[in-house]
Amino acid sequence: MSQQGPSGRRSRWVRGLLILLGAITWLFTAGLGLVEIYLSRQMVVRIWGRFSTDVPMATLAGHVMVVIMALAWLTYVIFAGEIGLKRIASNGGWTIFAWAVAIELLILILYFLV
Repeated sequence: MSQQGPSGRRSRWVRGLLILLGAITWLFTAGLGLVEIYLSRQMVVRIWGRFSTDVPMATLAGHVMVVIMALAWLTYVIFAGEIGLKRIASNGGWTIFAWAVAIELLILILYFLV
């Protein structure tokens, strides 16, 4: 029977708190990514509408953008869930979430500028 001091309990508590915070961040960025898929489609259709009046091509371009963004979103969710959450307690997984937030903010800014 080994006894752990307060520092052992605290580090386990801090580790659990970091994992919980990482999971919440992962869910937030995943949810925001779903919104970004819709916003990206709207951007493509809006840009297409400014330069052309071909409605079927604009619709097709919007659908292609949805597929591309959905694949990118799915890749992110799996990658961040597997790699990011495993490395979160050692401060190695925060980079993945920081990049995700930066890219999602960029898409959001572009949506309002277009």
